Amino acid sequence: MRAQISTLLGHPPHPASTPCPPDTESLYRLLAENASDMIVRLSLDGTRTYVSPACRTILGYEPEQLIGVSTFSFVHPDDQDIVRERMQHLMETKADQRGRNRVIRADGRIAWIEASLRLLPGPATGAGGEVVAMVRDVTEQVENEARIEQIAGTDYLTQLPNRRAFLAALEMALSRGAPCALLYVDLDNFKPINDTHGHLAGDDVLIEVAHRLRREAPEDALVTRLGGDEFAILLAESRAATAPALAERILVALAAPIQTSCVVAEISASIGITLSPEHGTETEALLRAVDLAMYNAKRLGTAHYLVFSEDMEEERREAAIHHLRLRQAILAGEIIPYYQPLVDLRSRRLIGLEVLARWRHPERGILPPSEFIDAAERAGLIGLMFESILRQASQDAARWPDGLKIAVNMSPLQLQDATLSGTVLDILSQTGLSPLRLELEVTETGIVHDLGTAKRVLAMLRTAGIRVALDDFGTGYASLRMVKELAVDRLKIDRSFVVALASAPESGRYVSAIIGLARALGLGTTAEGIEDAATMRRIAAMGCDLGQGYYFGRPRPMEGLDSWLTCAAEGIPIIPEIEAQAASD
Repeated sequence: MRAQISTLLGHPPHPASTPCPPDTESLYRLLAENASDMIVRLSLDGTRTYVSPACRTILGYEPEQLIGVSTFSFVHPDDQDIVRERMQHLMETKADQRGRNRVIRADGRIAWIEASLRLLPGPATGAGGEVVAMVRDVTEQVENEARIEQIAGTDYLTQLPNRRAFLAALEMALSRGAPCALLYVDLDNFKPINDTHGHLAGDDVLIEVAHRLRREAPEDALVTRLGGDEFAILLAESRAATAPALAERILVALAAPIQTSCVVAEISASIGITLSPEHGTETEALLRAVDLAMYNAKRLGTAHYLVFSEDMEEERREAAIHHLRLRQAILAGEIIPYYQPLVDLRSRRLIGLEVLARWRHPERGILPPSEFIDAAERAGLIGLMFESILRQASQDAARWPDGLKIAVNMSPLQLQDATLSGTVLDILSQTGLSPLRLELEVTETGIVHDLGTAKRVLAMLRTAGIRVALDDFGTGYASLRMVKELAVDRLKIDRSFVVALASAPESGRYVSAIIGLARALGLGTTAEGIEDAATMRRIAAMGCDLGQGYYFGRPRPMEGLDSWLTCAAEGIPIIPEIEAQAASD
C-alpha cells in the first residue's frame, strides 16, 4: 500500500514493487484526492511537496497554501520537539513512525492529529529520499479521552479530586523535596445517617462536608475525597506549618448542623496530621503516620485532631496484636461468606450470588468488612482471607443448582501475585466447582500499580474459563486502554451513580455512558446499589444486564439462602426482599 501511495503521489515505487498500470495509478490518485485522511509528501527537511485535499478539513488550508512550506510551521510550539524527534528517529532507523501531536489550524484553533510516517527510497541510490505521511484528525478522540481521565480523577458525588488524584499529587510534592502537610479527615457519627435516613441523605451530607472543606482550606490546597466518609487535604510548602490552624477551622465548620432535604444532621470529624520531612519523605510512611494520628484523635472522642508523634508507635504494636488475632480468626474459620443476589434485570431471575466476607466474632457478633478488610491488607493477610472465603463459597456453590455462579472480590494487592491463578484453580479443583461458575471482581484501583503482572494474572484466569469484572467502575482510574488490555468481561457500575439517579439527573447520563461503552466493547454490565423498584426499572430500561442491591435482598449466610436457591432451581423470578417485606406487613 505504501508503494501504491508513492506511485499515486508521483514518486517511483520501491524497486521491489511492481509498477501500477496507468489506469490503476489513476485509481490510486483518485482515492488520495478523496480520502478523509490527509496524505502528505515531505522532503527530508520537512518541506511539503504534495498535500491531498483533505487538508481543507483537517487544517483549514487549501493544498497550494501548504506546498513548499515546512510542516513544522503548523506544529504547536509545545510539540515541536517531539515531532522533530519523530522525524529524526525515522531517518536513523528507517522504521515507520507513528504519533500524535497538536497543530494550529488556519482559523487559529488547535487540533490533534495522528501521523503515520514512512521513509521512501530515492529513485537512484535507494537511500531515503522523501517521507510520506498519512495524517488523521483525532481531536474528538483526544478530547473524549481527556474527559474520561478527568472523570477518573474526580469523585462523582462531591466533585472533589479522588484518591487517584490525591496520591499523584502527594507523590509529586514529595518528589520535589519541599515541606508539605497532610490532613486526614474522617467523619464521626456518619454511619447512623446512612442507616437511619438512607444513602441519599448521607450523600447530601458528604456534598456539604466537601463544600465546607473547600471553603476553609487555602485556595492552593488540594482537597480530596478518598472514599466513603474519608477526606484528605494536602498543603504544600509554605502552607505546611498552618495545618493545625486549618484543622481547628475545619472542626468548627463541621460543628454547624447540616440541613438536607430529609434530615438535619449533626456530625464532626477526627483529623490526623502528618508533616514532611519531619515524619517521613515517602508516601507509604506518611500515609501510615497520618492514619495513626487520625486513629488516636478518634480515640479521644469526637471533634479532635492530633499531629503525629513518635509516641504513636505504640499504636503500631497494638495493631500488630490485632493482626495476630485476625490471622487466628481466618485460620479458625471465623471469617465466613455471606451472599447477596445477582439478578438478571430482564427476566428477574437469580443468576448468581456475590460473596461478601463477614467476621463471626466470638464476643462482638457478626462484623462487617469495614472492621477488618483494611487491617487484613495492612497485615498482609488478604491473600489468606481470600483463599479461605473462596474455598468456603466454592464448597457451598458446588451444592447449588447447576449454572448458579458466585462473584468473589479480589483485593488490589492480589493482582501483584503471579501465583494467584494457580491458587484459584487449585481451590476450584478441590471443591469441584467449575471455573465457568466463578466471576472475580477487581476494583479499578487494583490494576494500575503493576499493569503487566495484573494483565498476566487475569489472562490466565480467563483462559481457564473464569470471568473477570471491573468493580466500582467510574470512581477509580481505569482508562479505556486498561479495560482493553486486561480484557475484562464485565463492568460493575458503582452504587454512587445508581443511588443518585432519583436526585441527580446527570447521574443518568453517566450510567447510560458506561452501559453504552460496555456494549460497544462487548462487555456485560452490573448495577450495584439498587434499592427500589423505580431504580431497578430505570436501570433495566437503560440496557444494564444484571443488578444487585437491598431491593433484591440483603446479604445472608449460607443457611438463609433456601428461598433464593429454590427460585434458581425452578427457574422462576426472584421475589425482591423489599416487596416481600411490604406484603408481609
